[in-house]
Amino acid sequence: MGRRFNFLFLWGGPREMTKRTVVIRKKSFCWQPNIKRKTQSTTQPKKSAAGFINPVFIVLACTVFSGVFYVYSINQTATKGIAIGQAEKEIDLEKNENDSLRIREAEVKSLYHIEDESKNMNMVSAQNVVYLEEVPTVAYSDSQTKIKK
Repeated sequence: MGRRFNFLFLWGGPREMTKRTVVIRKKSFCWQPNIKRKTQSTTQPKKSAAGFINPVFIVLACTVFSGVFYVYSINQTATKGIAIGQAEKEIDLEKNENDSLRIREAEVKSLYHIEDESKNMNMVSAQNVVYLEEVPTVAYSDSQTKIKK
C-alpha cells in the first residue's frame, strides 16, 4: 500500500505540539495527493520555576555579593590601618626611649662622671705615673727604624 510517516508539527505556541500521520501512496496520478490526516493534540507540561534560573536573579545575586565583598574589604582595610597606627606609635615610643638611653650612656661614659664616681668610692688619683715603651718583637731594617723615630 503506502508508507506511513509520523511527523511532529509545531502549531500555535511552544507548549502545543500536533502529531500528524501522513500516508503517501505509490502510483498516485492525481494532481492533488490523496492524504489521510489524523491530528492528535498533545500539550507539554509547564516547566517548574525551580529548574529555571532567571538572569535578573543572577545579576541581583552578583550585585549583593559584590556589595558584601566591598564592605568586607573596607572593614579589613580600616582595621589594618588602625593596627598600623598603633605600631607607628610604639615605634615612636621605642625611638624616644632609645635616644634617652644613648644620652644616659654618654653621660655615664664621660670623664667628669668617672672622676665623680671615683671620689665617691674614696679612690685616690695616681701620683707618679710611669709609662712603658713598647719594644717591637720583629727585627726591622735600618730604614724602617729611621722612619719610626
